[in-house]
Amino acid sequence: MQVGHEFADADRMSDRFAVVLKEAVCAERGRLNITQQALADRMGWSRGQVTCVESGARRIHAHELPDLCRALEVRLSDLIGRASPEDRYWLS
Repeated sequence: MQVGHEFADADRMSDRFAVVLKEAVCAERGRLNITQQALADRMGWSRGQVTCVESGARRIHAHELPDLCRALEVRLSDLIGRASPEDRYWLS
């Protein structure tokens, strides 16, 4: 049963971290004062993909994080730093 509990914890962390990332994308895009289209262009995405990320309808995949950080001109540690200490524990 312990294994199932660990997966449930990981799922909850994943959900919380997804919220942290979507909020970070919105905040960083605002800091840069760029449109969703401008971020999409930097990422090679459609504006709809950015909209879905910011609304929570689409999660950011791990392999997309380096490009996202470059597009937002921010370090990954700064995005992760927005997570709670509990969530950061799961990422270490």
